[in-house]
Amino acid sequence: LVTDADLKIIEVKQAFCDMFGYSRAEVQGLEPQLFSSGLHDKSFYRNFWLKVFKKGVWQGEIKNRHADGSVLEQWVSVNQVRDDNGHIHHYTAIYTDLTELNKAQAENLYLANTDPLSGLSSKSFLAEELKSPGCKSLLIVGIDGLRYLNDAYGFDVCDELIRSIARIIKEQVHADSYVGGGPGKFVLLFKRPVDLYAVAEQLRMHFRHHQVSTADISVFVSLSFGGARGKTDLLRLGVTALRQSRESGDLKCIVLEQDAIAAESQQHLLFVEANNIIHSAVNQQLIVPYFQGIHDNQLGIVTHYEALARIHYNDQVLSPYSFIDAAKVAGMLPLITRQMARQAFKVMSHHDYTFSLNITEFDLNAQYLQRFLMELCQQYQIAPQRVILEVLEGISSAGKNSHLKQLKALKHAGFRLAIDDFGTEHSNFERILDLEVDYLKIDAKYIKHIHNDAKSYEIVRALSFFCRNSGIKCIAEFVHSIEVQQCLLALGIDYSQGFLFSRPESFGEHQEQGEVKVEFDELNPNLVHLQLDGHIHKAMRFTDAFRRCLAEREQPVAYGLFDFRHSDYFQMGESDLVDRARLAAIEPQYQQFEKVALLVEGQYSQKMAAVWCRHVMEMFDVRCFSDEASARQWLLTDARLSLIA
Repeated sequence: LVTDADLKIIEVKQAFCDMFGYSRAEVQGLEPQLFSSGLHDKSFYRNFWLKVFKKGVWQGEIKNRHADGSVLEQWVSVNQVRDDNGHIHHYTAIYTDLTELNKAQAENLYLANTDPLSGLSSKSFLAEELKSPGCKSLLIVGIDGLRYLNDAYGFDVCDELIRSIARIIKEQVHADSYVGGGPGKFVLLFKRPVDLYAVAEQLRMHFRHHQVSTADISVFVSLSFGGARGKTDLLRLGVTALRQSRESGDLKCIVLEQDAIAAESQQHLLFVEANNIIHSAVNQQLIVPYFQGIHDNQLGIVTHYEALARIHYNDQVLSPYSFIDAAKVAGMLPLITRQMARQAFKVMSHHDYTFSLNITEFDLNAQYLQRFLMELCQQYQIAPQRVILEVLEGISSAGKNSHLKQLKALKHAGFRLAIDDFGTEHSNFERILDLEVDYLKIDAKYIKHIHNDAKSYEIVRALSFFCRNSGIKCIAEFVHSIEVQQCLLALGIDYSQGFLFSRPESFGEHQEQGEVKVEFDELNPNLVHLQLDGHIHKAMRFTDAFRRCLAEREQPVAYGLFDFRHSDYFQMGESDLVDRARLAAIEPQYQQFEKVALLVEGQYSQKMAAVWCRHVMEMFDVRCFSDEASARQWLLTDARLSLIA
């Protein structure tokens, strides 16, 4: 566009006519104010002309009006042209249409700051708002059961339902920002003190009594709430609060303060550390089996062992509690199972014990077990019948068809099956019978208080009855005291596993300590002579070797001559010794004895032996001696000798 010095239009190009909707004839001789939109005030034009007269040029964004009345957003460059004498000769103006560009920019800005699903602000907008200084409160509202609503009504209907809920929330609560937090989640941000519990209750009560309507449906919806208060990291804290609220199951709103971030961050750091440890352990072969003995309550001896994973890392022994969750997330449980199995087979190839391995759902998903375990059996010359595979109750009761098929195939190959932690989930007795399970391990929560909790006692009694009638051996876990063991014996539980009998440790750690000699008297075959030499670890009690001899002997014995003069058995603490004695008093192997003579030397050993005697004398007659001749005479006659003080 070109005007004369008096601002009368003298020339326009066709592009100008196309942009404004006027012909040349319509605008020639008129002033450019013809195109004014009226949207700029006097100060705008005052500054405009000031720059034109002072600098001879003005550039900027301006809004003009089209011939049809619509507003044009334009970038304009105006130049003042003077002649050689310095007088104004004419003006030129170049127009660039910004309408579509600004519209596109506005749309992009809207999309960047708006959640397309809910129509509320976006997470990026929330992130900027959370950067503002000062304490803030944040409430996350989550729709419960959204997946079922999607399945029932379809995604399009549920999307409209989400938008309707968003509109209702804005009507019910005055917040500084309303944000779409993802499918079925809404975030309310308050930059002022607010009672988040009251806000949550207000919304809960509204949606409890009012349906949410769309063009297609009207339904009641249930909401969960998680809140956070503080200055930083509120969104992560709010997400944690919402998760905790849903896990609690009681529909209450949970609000976490900023101080809780430190504990949450510490948990995350521990998880990351555990993840690093488990990768290092797998790569460097640091996973080793520890074995915990399982006590046969009929024979009175440990007959098989459970292999438990441990990691040797930086001079520490780490139990699964410190790394199992990280291993699950990292998908490394099958690798751990493989390393554990190889190590356990290698150890047990030097012994004849039965042993059990824990199998996870992830191992069954990988579908490698039968081939892998059969290869180990061949490599280490171990019969499958010696290997018990322990699976969690959930796998057996509600497992995939492929899982059950694999378990049956392993059973058919000769491996034995055990259901671990039975009673923790929805117990499926029919599935157990279908799998022909060999062992059922009762969960620790029913065992540890069985001696003083009537409910636990009745549950264990029912499970024991089921096992006996189904031909399944029953194993009690977490047997930690004499009182618990007495209850289990009374209920006829086949096996006991726990610290009372065995702690998890490297196999053979105490196997070679001390020497055990067991002989049956030639002249008196119902007299057994036990001699212990050297260091006897307290976990060995009278040693399983002695119990095995008694269990394997067909002819019962009535008299025992126990020689402790060359061992340190009675050097252990009194409390440990009392536990050992009380356990001996209830074990079936000792029920056959009528008399037991102890040979001990030294004042302290004699004192501790007398303590042991006092706790077993209700089961059989027992005396302490310092010489073998006196002990034999007492055993084989009715002579009465006093306890050594």
